[in-house]
Amino acid sequence: MRYARHSPMVPGRDMLLAAFRGLPHDDHPMLEVAGELAQLHEMRERTPVHEMAKLDRRRAQLVRGIDRWVTLAMPVPGTAALMHTETVGQIVDRLARMTSQAFVPLSQAPEAVFYDAWVQLNELADTYQDLVDELRDGTRRLPESG
Repeated sequence: MRYARHSPMVPGRDMLLAAFRGLPHDDHPMLEVAGELAQLHEMRERTPVHEMAKLDRRRAQLVRGIDRWVTLAMPVPGTAALMHTETVGQIVDRLARMTSQAFVPLSQAPEAVFYDAWVQLNELADTYQDLVDELRDGTRRLPESG
């Protein structure tokens, strides 16, 4: 992942959701990572338990990379900024997992089950967008990345 102070802004929810599904997107480091996270979550569903550690290490690397990129791309928050409970990378990873679960295994599920998963995914995507907007405004800060 490339890091630069003058990188493009953090992508919005719709671009991120499209990247999870492998749809074409702008050349943006977070969108590339988002697509890889979704692929890792899909692979995780088919991977034996004793082989998951390698996938999880890669996911952790990608999450930390997102967090470093966001730290460099966003303005320094104000002193009164409230602490969020998760990092952007952690939310992106959860969104990647939810997307892979909603669009692959649940595609054959009853409509009500698919709809419920889609509602949860949309709510988390809104949380992501709200956090990005608050970070951009300097009214929210992030916990230390793990």
